[in-house]
Amino acid sequence: MKYYLFFLLLSVFSLSGSAAHAQKGHHDRSNVESAKVAFLTDKMALTPDQAQKFWPLYNEYESKRREIWRANRSTHRKKLEEMSDAEVKAMIDVIFANRHKELDLEQEYSVKFQKIISLQQLALLYRGEYEFPKLLLKKLEAKHPN
Repeated sequence: MKYYLFFLLLSVFSLSGSAAHAQKGHHDRSNVESAKVAFLTDKMALTPDQAQKFWPLYNEYESKRREIWRANRSTHRKKLEEMSDAEVKAMIDVIFANRHKELDLEQEYSVKFQKIISLQQLALLYRGEYEFPKLLLKKLEAKHPN
């Protein structure tokens, strides 16, 4: 399993530059997602049966989480210096509301995940979600040193 993870991570960072930019962006994203699946599967030590049940549920969770993030992104695009205090307050209220939505979503799916994985594996999932972006950044820094 660790060999598989290493191979996937290596493939993420050894993409050829011959594809069109849009295709390359999509290809990069799918490689990163595949590497994340391999990393988390290994981190949580999922059995094949657990993985088969867990990943569709996790993908559903991720999709809903991305919707919340998209709602937050629109609030960050506005120039603060061009906004009134009332508009800034409304923007902050939206940010907090979206954070609550994300926490509610995490709690909802925590219960669903526990029907498939153990509490230990759930804790490893949360730890892995925190560690994976750091791992990607290290790989990118190694590939593109300043």
